[in-house]
Amino acid sequence: MKLQICAEVEGHFMLKDKVSTKLYPYEFSIFEKQGKKYISVTKPVDDYMEYAPRVYKKNGQLSIELTKEGIYRDLLEWLFYIESVGAFDFEIQKIHRKELEVNWIRETEDEKGLIPILSCQWKLKTSKPGKYVSNEVLSSLVWFRKTMPEAHIPFGYYRQGVCFFEQEEHLFAFINFYMMLEFCFADGKTKKQDVTKKFLSSQFLELCVLQAISLIRNDRRNFTWMQNECIRRNKLFDFEGVVFLFIKYRGLLSHATIRSKPYLYNDQSIRSLTLFIRTVCFMLSGNIEIFSTLNEEQKNLHFQKDIEKLKVELSDLWPTIDN
Repeated sequence: MKLQICAEVEGHFMLKDKVSTKLYPYEFSIFEKQGKKYISVTKPVDDYMEYAPRVYKKNGQLSIELTKEGIYRDLLEWLFYIESVGAFDFEIQKIHRKELEVNWIRETEDEKGLIPILSCQWKLKTSKPGKYVSNEVLSSLVWFRKTMPEAHIPFGYYRQGVCFFEQEEHLFAFINFYMMLEFCFADGKTKKQDVTKKFLSSQFLELCVLQAISLIRNDRRNFTWMQNECIRRNKLFDFEGVVFLFIKYRGLLSHATIRSKPYLYNDQSIRSLTLFIRTVCFMLSGNIEIFSTLNEEQKNLHFQKDIEKLKVELSDLWPTIDN
């Protein structure tokens, strides 16, 4: 049995016909179908029943377990390699790895009927329009420039972060969200120690972090991931712990080192982190607009009041690390 992954590929190149090559045990092809270009990578799998999809009953309901990703991780790495190097060799712009098609290809008649599902494809969720634009909204946005003439810079990072997040490009999403925080709170500092000090001294950032914790506390999967990441580093999932995590991962994800390599191939592993920093930046964006007309003294009074209220609300989440 052969296993194949296939994905749409975009780029400034042309095809006269299907192109193919081999490098044992892999087969590679680029071809056109229905006006779009696709790339496939195929390999033989001997113990295929261990990884193939299966259908079973659970609590009286039919359930499906799709092909285990571990068996095609090497094929995904090939797509990442071809996308990157192909950007120079024949101007590949993007391989849609997040919308992957996984196919099992029979090689003999004896293999017929052994795998119940021979093909499946992932599709990214598309966001539906959620807001109407009114005269008041547009007017407010335009007048906002008078009080915040540089707002387009942090909001630009937020926009880019959201775009990457919705394409499930979590590494680049995190970096853009972090840059929004850096612009707003680092005061031009770049050294880890200086940035940490600036972040921790900001009541505004503390408010946004506590609001984000409050917002996701009932999302057990993502909340637990964040909490465990903090505990693993002997931190609480509080303002200080979150700042520590953000700066730690910024170093991991924005520098080309051996420690950052795993995230290039598997940025799904930081989805919970990216979702949380997106939530912080979402709260920051709203708060920037809400407090834009207040002076610094008025802002600080609001921050102190809201922070104290949130600390009481979240106090049950912060037992000591030893417990």
